[in-house]
Amino acid sequence: MLAWLTYVLFALVAVMYVHSLIDCVRTPSARVRCLPKPLWLLFMLWAPIMGSLAWTYFGKLPEQRETAGPGTGSGVGEPIRA
Repeated sequence: MLAWLTYVLFALVAVMYVHSLIDCVRTPSARVRCLPKPLWLLFMLWAPIMGSLAWTYFGKLPEQRETAGPGTGSGVGEPIRA
């Protein structure tokens, strides 16, 4: 039972690590904060678990949500069509 749990934990950490690396590479430089992207990648290679967690929570700015305005399909201010 303990060996099975160890494999599951290892798989979760590996998936988190690979996801963080791919996310860092694909994130535009304008959204990266605190450090340049190459330093984030080096940090993730040097300390995989801490680097992945740091990238996830501190590495990039959140995505900008588009606000619904006229003509964006929000339904507000559009004429009723029959």
